[in-house]
Amino acid sequence: MSENCKKEDSKNTVEGNLLNEKQIDSLKKQIQYNFKKAFFDLLKEKVAENPPDYDWITKLYSEIQVKLKKLLKTTSPLRKEIEECMDVELFDQMIRNNAFSGEDFYKLINYVFELIKKLGSPARDKNVDDKKQEILDIMMNGGTFADIVPIFIKNANDTIDLIYIDIENLIKKK
Repeated sequence: MSENCKKEDSKNTVEGNLLNEKQIDSLKKQIQYNFKKAFFDLLKEKVAENPPDYDWITKLYSEIQVKLKKLLKTTSPLRKEIEECMDVELFDQMIRNNAFSGEDFYKLINYVFELIKKLGSPARDKNVDDKKQEILDIMMNGGTFADIVPIFIKNANDTIDLIYIDIENLIKKK
């Protein structure tokens, strides 16, 4: 086999692998999308049950609180504020006893997303505002608890995850 043939053969193999990598990446994205959709569809279903799956709702709420707190030093006054304002036990008791009102939910949404803006990059503020507004639009248009909870959980986690991604990217640049 001549050198030219070997080079050409090698080139085709590399291009073939790139195509496969693109296909694999596309498949991964599709699987991730389907997984998230199934997760949030199930969450909506569980929240709509009578009674709702309070344990799961509380766990997801707690995860948001923990992700926000991890961005701060343990001695940070803002961390203590988050612990007080997003008290997991109180939240659990309120939702179990139907004491968590629409007004409480509205305040929680505003608090969480303003906190995300405070902790995140100002370049992401528009995205955070859009995610918050998406939830408030559902709320203002008569959305039920089962409609609002999944999108709140999703949008809060998505925007918090962007803070973590920005931190990772900043560390990589150094």
